[in-house]
Amino acid sequence: MKSYLVWIFGLMCSANVALSQSRDTLRLNVDEAEQQFVKNNLTLLAQKYNIEASKAAIIQAKLLPNPNINYEQGLNTMKTIANDAPIGAFGERTLQIQQLILLAGKRNKQVNVAKINAEITDYQFFEIVRGLTYQLHASFYTIHYLQKTLATYEQEIETLNKLLSAYSDQVARGNVPQKELIRLQSFLVSLETERSNIILEITDNQAVLKVLLSDTSTKTVHPIVDDNALEQKSAAGLQLSELINSATDNRYDRKIQEATVRLASADLALQKAMATPDLTIGYSYDRAGSYLNNYHGLTIAMDLPVFNKNQGNIKIAENTIQANKQNLAQTDVQINNDVLQALLKAQEAERLYKTLDKNYLPSFNKLIDGVVQNYQKRNITLLEFMDFLESYKITVTQINTLQNTRMQTFENLNFVVGKKVL
Repeated sequence: MKSYLVWIFGLMCSANVALSQSRDTLRLNVDEAEQQFVKNNLTLLAQKYNIEASKAAIIQAKLLPNPNINYEQGLNTMKTIANDAPIGAFGERTLQIQQLILLAGKRNKQVNVAKINAEITDYQFFEIVRGLTYQLHASFYTIHYLQKTLATYEQEIETLNKLLSAYSDQVARGNVPQKELIRLQSFLVSLETERSNIILEITDNQAVLKVLLSDTSTKTVHPIVDDNALEQKSAAGLQLSELINSATDNRYDRKIQEATVRLASADLALQKAMATPDLTIGYSYDRAGSYLNNYHGLTIAMDLPVFNKNQGNIKIAENTIQANKQNLAQTDVQINNDVLQALLKAQEAERLYKTLDKNYLPSFNKLIDGVVQNYQKRNITLLEFMDFLESYKITVTQINTLQNTRMQTFENLNFVVGKKVL
């Protein structure tokens, strides 16, 4: 009965620990992380407001100038032939109404400039998404493979702690040399230090990931990764020319640069239109202030383009077009080299990954029990035992580093192409 109660108590404790760990951990696969990022990221939310602002600028550009009205009431007290009262049936008063008319299609050209600016703002949003998504994926896979490496360190540390606990009594009894215990303790300190460095690196990537997800909780992100699905990815069949064409069509930084060329051309058309003066027409009424007691007049006003023909702004716009064309050409050169280098790195990582026999490394748990028993039975020396732990640790670390490097190069290729190709 007592043993049964102890078993129940232990089961409840284990359940509570598991529940506590689940509450402190945010488990996400990469698609779920990306969905949360797009939904909650504050940088993206801010850029969406910029998009709405650029749309409002189009509305503003379409609006006509407001008419202008001017009313004047005479307040002089001098007697006139009409009446000695300044205000009343015979006092002087004037009224003017004027309307500015934009000539040379200025309003349509302003609308065109506003539309291209709004288009650029849209592209900037997707360019931000492209860059931050790359950061998200890079941190996601880095955390995953670091956590796998960390698990090996924790297994070895647990094994050493158990062994040191058992050896402490043996040293006190004189069955085990003191120097062996010291060597094991020194090795444990080395493992703990390396483990701490891994945890710090995980923490840094956790911070990046949680900022991208706009997660302010104390939960740690635990990536859920289907390693078998990642195994199926391959850069072997990718063609450079197709990737460059795809990058040219899909990269939003190039779309932004191309739009700035069109924006400069639209601005040039606007600046040339600005050289044409606008027309102001109006109606004027004057009572008791002209040769007629009730004077009605039509007013027309226009600046004479004698000195200022907007020459400077036109020249600025012309040079801006040429500068933006050169920047677009530079962007194309950059894209070609980005894709080439990213493809070469991905193919090299793929080649190195394929040389690895991923099945040769047995589970640590299957090996360690036998190694510990052989060491305790003195079938292997302390140096051989420590060499096994060190070799296993290095091998696991290298495998995880290689897998992470492979995924990082794949994600970099997706980034430079502007869409998911791997």
